[in-house]
Amino acid sequence: MYLNKLYEFAVDALSDVGRVIVVGDIHGDYESFRKACSLFDEKNDYLIFLGDYADRGSMGVEVIEGVLALVEKYPSRVIALKGNHEDYTVDGQPKFMPCTLMLEVNEKRGSWRTYFQSELQSFLSKLYLAALVPSQVLFVHGGVSRNVRGITDLRFPSQHVASDLLWSDPFEGVGEHLNLRGAGVEFGKDVSKKVCRRLGVERIVRSHQPRKARDGPCVEHDGRVITIGSTRVYGGKPFVLTLPARDLEAAFATIKKYTVYLR
Repeated sequence: MYLNKLYEFAVDALSDVGRVIVVGDIHGDYESFRKACSLFDEKNDYLIFLGDYADRGSMGVEVIEGVLALVEKYPSRVIALKGNHEDYTVDGQPKFMPCTLMLEVNEKRGSWRTYFQSELQSFLSKLYLAALVPSQVLFVHGGVSRNVRGITDLRFPSQHVASDLLWSDPFEGVGEHLNLRGAGVEFGKDVSKKVCRRLGVERIVRSHQPRKARDGPCVEHDGRVITIGSTRVYGGKPFVLTLPARDLEAAFATIKKYTVYLR
């Protein structure tokens, strides 16, 4: 059972691979999903998805099936995170809006209840809440908050911490504010700095705001927070990060060099 757990890379896990490929929000954009997957070499790469696989786009079912197949085929190489659009109650009610996946499923599969119980729950059970490369980077869907006091809060997250990781957004100021989304917080550069120090990492790579990353990576908080997007549904240019595994620090210093557009 992976749900709401932290994926932790071993200290030497990246020493024998070429790249870490990072995919942002997809939102049912199956074409961008396929192009991102075509970059993946299971013998030489890690592939990390940052969540939000369905809704808004028209092929969320196919994207979910594709991610699930990859996770099951390459469990040691493909890491899929939970996004706020994977946040459901135990009986299949979404905790977000809009949930266009329900309409899509009714058209393609005939019954949301059956699909949720027989297929989607299995997919959700394989999602991590965050992934951590020791001393380097935290991968997460939304963001962080003051509630993250150490790695234990990621390994065994409270409901409050889990919500903050899924829903929070950075802003170019200091402190924390209520998030207009109705969940999570808006966190300032002092918060991201403190959380990175507590976790022993240099930066946070997240998605959750595709509009902010319409033309490429959005770098904030003095380079500490990087937002990416891998979907066309907001009219932007979908892209992924293809980071050299053995030198992540240098890669983040020249992030555009390792940005691959999917069009």
